[in-house]
Amino acid sequence: MKKYTGLVSCAALLVVGLFAGCATPPPPRPVVVYPVTYDVPVGNTQVSASAGPQNLNVSATQQVTATVGKPLYYQIISPVAVTVTVYERKSSDMPRVMVREFQGTAFTSSLTPSVSGLEFVFSAQESNSAGTLKFTLSDRPLAPGVSQ
Repeated sequence: MKKYTGLVSCAALLVVGLFAGCATPPPPRPVVVYPVTYDVPVGNTQVSASAGPQNLNVSATQQVTATVGKPLYYQIISPVAVTVTVYERKSSDMPRVMVREFQGTAFTSSLTPSVSGLEFVFSAQESNSAGTLKFTLSDRPLAPGVSQ
């Protein structure tokens, strides 16, 4: 019986040793091929009711993962005047911090983030205006854009 106990112990150690080195690797992070352009719908409608004017402004949001300390270049070209606010966010459970705000129809700029999470918020400036803006991100400088 002692002969089999030693054999079973050796087999168990061999199995444990084999599986100890077989950790499942984490899934690969998605790789973004720059430049990338998003179509972002924005709109603002103002209606009047017996209680007074009501603003139905809906802000579009684009969350971006960036490399800390590496410049991220971006461009916004919009058919309507928009307010674009850029926030840094360390994590989803922490408050966001505003780092930039622009108003107009065309912007080309860059940002070197101190955290990996960025949030771009797009809002139409004028009532009863709507359109789809082009939002481009790149790891290289972008040529200035012109609104359409």
